[in-house]
Amino acid sequence: METLKRIWPQIFPAKPTLTGATMFTQPGRVVIITGATSGLGRELAGLLYAAGATVYLGARNEAKAKQVIHDIISTTISTIPSPGTLIYLPLDLADLRTIQPFVSAFLASATRLDLLFNNAGVACIPLSQPTAQGLEPHLGTNCAGPYLLTRLLTPILTTTAQDPSTRPNSVRVIWSSSMVVDFLAPTGGVPPSELTTPNQDPNHNYAVSKVGNWFLAARMAKTLGEKGVISITQNPGNIYTPIYDLAPRLSVWLSKPIFYTPQEGVNTLLWAGFDEGITVEDGGRYGIPFGRWHPGPRQDLLEAMREGGTGEAEALDRWCEEVTREFC
Repeated sequence: METLKRIWPQIFPAKPTLTGATMFTQPGRVVIITGATSGLGRELAGLLYAAGATVYLGARNEAKAKQVIHDIISTTISTIPSPGTLIYLPLDLADLRTIQPFVSAFLASATRLDLLFNNAGVACIPLSQPTAQGLEPHLGTNCAGPYLLTRLLTPILTTTAQDPSTRPNSVRVIWSSSMVVDFLAPTGGVPPSELTTPNQDPNHNYAVSKVGNWFLAARMAKTLGEKGVISITQNPGNIYTPIYDLAPRLSVWLSKPIFYTPQEGVNTLLWAGFDEGITVEDGGRYGIPFGRWHPGPRQDLLEAMREGGTGEAEALDRWCEEVTREFC
């Protein structure tokens, strides 16, 4: 019953609190979106471009990214008087070697960073397809990669937040989680033993990585918050995107009645990134569709993040630091 109470408002969400139509324009703001060539990332890039922001698209496939940029511009330019800018930079979160070059290229181009959307992720990947560094594919791509990216971008995030011209509470790091944390994740969320000896079930590993996104958001909120940067996580909703391409077809078919579109799910990202009621005091919190805080997070996951608690969040943080150290 408790699980049902947690997932019900995520399966059948309330109306969005912020949409592309109600969001303020964003001229002068600089945004990075990972996984920006499809699904939620692509939708978000189009909305922020239309709002006047400078948007950096981090993605693996250059041809696909450039086609997305062309499509967004061609469908927006005639209807928006002052659109922003779209810039592609190569990035593969499954290969830690690509992250420092991405950050270096970004820093050579930009002087500020207002929003980092750690949106990219993988699901349903077997252990036989590890990352370039031999990591379990979900923890490696969904956790270690975004961890390193965020760490390397922390200096420019903090200098942007501390710039007198920057509005308080407007610089944010948004991590993407999933409803599976409420019903599929094991006790404690990220069992320390599985950091070195992964489970054989890809669905289990995906759920662990999505709890990991919340843990990392909360861990980084402690240091980033002191410097004026908000770090939170959110479940955008049950959104049908290419992340389900490798999922069993039967499970996808059975889920169709509760799927939402990227056009709907992006409203959760907009809320997390731009709602003016969110402050640094909210650092580490968990948002649900389509723009509200989780009403009843699992107590074992809260205990895993608490100082002096069971320690799973700290263990994940240490593991990420260890596996990414040589790529800083």
